[in-house]
Amino acid sequence: MSLGVCKVHIPQATNWLANKLVNIDGIVAEENRKSSANADALGKSFGSHVPPELMGEIFAIDIRSSVSHSQFAVRARTYDLSIIPIYPYAAMEYFAEGLVFESGRPVLLMPELKSSALTFDRITIAWDGSRVAARALADAIPLAGMATSIAVVQIVGDKDLSRAASAADAVRNLTLHGLKAEAIELPLEGGDAGETIQAFCQHHASNLLVMGAFGHSRAREFVLGGVTKTILDHPRLPVLLSH
Repeated sequence: MSLGVCKVHIPQATNWLANKLVNIDGIVAEENRKSSANADALGKSFGSHVPPELMGEIFAIDIRSSVSHSQFAVRARTYDLSIIPIYPYAAMEYFAEGLVFESGRPVLLMPELKSSALTFDRITIAWDGSRVAARALADAIPLAGMATSIAVVQIVGDKDLSRAASAADAVRNLTLHGLKAEAIELPLEGGDAGETIQAFCQHHASNLLVMGAFGHSRAREFVLGGVTKTILDHPRLPVLLSH
């Protein structure tokens, strides 16, 4: 396991008047020092929770303004999984979108949980028979091996599924990997598939949702599918996203 952290690096000002009046260079240097210290503290905390045999690298990426996904996406392409915390900030959602669509690897979104215990023993796989759903299914197999309950949920009433791979076929694929799963058809509620699948997860005490992410980037603006946007905006449980 490796850790990537951001270090804010504010360039020094060249305004002599600002330096004379408020010592702007001193303020900038102090903020840079604080960011570096915070990054080091995060690295030490991470290292204290990860067994030595699983410990990888800890790397810092200098940023000049807002957090950018691009540098992290390049690094993530050579790792099996990226895990990122999700906070209700637009910048964090944009970062998550970029990592999902540009890293080529699955991304685990981690909202703040009420319980400190983290287990993935009850997994829900959102299935619509699409290419991205198939990718998510394959990416989830290593985690699914730890589960005692796997539900492959297909929402009925949201889109035409007549030409899609069936949930039963997804269950068959999991069975071939030695995993026991159940196919479930779930009626759409309130016209929002994202809310429907998360309500199912809460009702069945799922602790991991697996789904494919729909969307693309045009002129650096992400155009998201409805379900993907709902999940990114308000994830109620850990979510494994693949694209």
